[in-house]
Amino acid sequence: MRATAASYVISPAALAAVRPNPSPSPDRLSARWLLAVAARLAQDVGTLITGADRAKRRVATFTLDGAVRFASASDRAAFAEELAAAVTALVGKYHDENAPGGREHRVVLALHPTVNPTTGTESEES
Repeated sequence: MRATAASYVISPAALAAVRPNPSPSPDRLSARWLLAVAARLAQDVGTLITGADRAKRRVATFTLDGAVRFASASDRAAFAEELAAAVTALVGKYHDENAPGGREHRVVLALHPTVNPTTGTESEES
């Protein structure tokens, strides 16, 4: 056998015994909780893609990816708090628990250091 794909996504379900669980009380500052949420994200979106392919439809998604360089840890913490407040306000504005025919969507935001592709460690530029 020889690997031929440029990259692979392994379903978290395949590693159920070691899969992190995003259900307990969230620790917004925990890298392990971030990993658990990311694993759930990969599984959920994979399931949605599979169902959409069968139905010959597209999945309604939105992805925002970017980078920000902080001058200090306190700036990073302030950014995270402002981001949380802004998203909470936006969700409050648009969320309608009783909307007839409404479709619930999950919002996931992550902030983590960039990885140096050469060393596989935290990038000095992050």
